Amino acid sequence: MSLIPLIYDFDPWSEIDELLEGPFGLGLHPIDIFNSRPRHRSLILHPRKRYCPYLASKCDRSGKDSKWDKSEIIPTVDKNGFQVCMDVSQFSPNELIVKTVDRTVMVEGKHEEREDEHGFIQRHFIRKYTLPKGFDPKDVVSTISSDGVLTIKAAPPAIKNKNNNERIVQIQQTGPAHLSIKQPEQSKTEEVSNGAAETMETK
Repeated sequence: MSLIPLIYDFDPWSEIDELLEGPFGLGLHPIDIFNSRPRHRSLILHPRKRYCPYLASKCDRSGKDSKWDKSEIIPTVDKNGFQVCMDVSQFSPNELIVKTVDRTVMVEGKHEEREDEHGFIQRHFIRKYTLPKGFDPKDVVSTISSDGVLTIKAAPPAIKNKNNNERIVQIQQTGPAHLSIKQPEQSKTEEVSNGAAETMETK
């Protein structure tokens, strides 16, 4: 077997491309959580002039074409509510911000320039997701796993029965009732007149 195709396809810059094309801040499909080690496409069986590690790993992880990749960054909405997952393993928790602006959920990750084994690198990303109608932004919560998977959830809206107008009225306890009841003005006038008559008879 000739070695010329292998030599021709060899790209000494592939490691640098893989570093620059790191998939930080990208959406995750549940299959990505279980397959933590992406299998790269073989250059011997699939030779190409320029090998892109990111595209190969995305294709191998899903086992399908690019139509599946689009669903990886789309949030899921079902009976359990709103949920979206993303890979933020390149960032520490204190370098991430999750906030809501009206019905929009914003995720931002940023770390300043730092030195690693390949040189200096700086990363920054912003992702925005719109909550479905009826979802309350106050119900949005976020968690991050030890392996760098950020999960954002929102509880489903409560189901309201429009035909049921029943409401329980709370009964408040107070002191004795006769202390808070005012006597009519007529009764007070009669009492005053009777008191005056009694005074005159006494004299």
